Amino acid sequence: MNFAGKAAIITGGAQGIGRAYANALLDIGMKVCICDILEEKALDFIENIPETQKINTIFQKCDVSSLADLRNAFDRVKSEFGRLDIVINNAGVFCEQNYMKEIEINFIAVIQGTRLAFEFMDINKGGHGGYVINTASETGLEPLFLAPVYSATKTGVVGYTKSLGTDYHYRKTGIKVNAICPGPIDTALFHDFPSGSVDEKESKKLGSLVKLTKPEEVGKALLKLLDDDKNGSLLRIDCDGLRYA
Repeated sequence: MNFAGKAAIITGGAQGIGRAYANALLDIGMKVCICDILEEKALDFIENIPETQKINTIFQKCDVSSLADLRNAFDRVKSEFGRLDIVINNAGVFCEQNYMKEIEINFIAVIQGTRLAFEFMDINKGGHGGYVINTASETGLEPLFLAPVYSATKTGVVGYTKSLGTDYHYRKTGIKVNAICPGPIDTALFHDFPSGSVDEKESKKLGSLVKLTKPEEVGKALLKLLDDDKNGSLLRIDCDGLRYA
């Protein structure tokens, strides 16, 4: 499928998995809006990509827990690029001590971003149809006892994705909804895992036993999911490779 010239918005796109998503989409000729609260990291990322990709990249500062901020980002994409084809709800945090923030960013913001995606991309509302890709987690498939709230938010993302990724919704809107479920990835979020869990000592022990996957592999998973043209699917990615759940 040819995505050249089409437009995407990526929340949490300044670093880690979000940055890998952005690189993957830019490499296939897409226009990308990096939507993140981390302005310095986002601008540094854009500064260091090839000149041919800079013209296809914009940054919108956004706190995804704010619906107003999210809407501003969507409006900016439509204004700058004239269209929107892919929405990636990727922003996430890990902090069991601040569980309300986890719920707001990891789950509620995914719902808000998806609802905006349907508003902007629905073929019956002037949109072109497209894709919503949610970053879930293997902890949404196999709960993690050291992070019950985080696991619950990702389980919610899995259920929300599968509920919307059906022929019923696709026939009405032209939008397909899928999720990527990463295992342990070499990102800042994973390295924050011990201090953010319910038991730092136990988390360090568990973390020392796992093999990390590079964020770039998650970017490749995104391209596979798009190339396979799935709907309602969950694509797992970890040290064992890619497979649909």
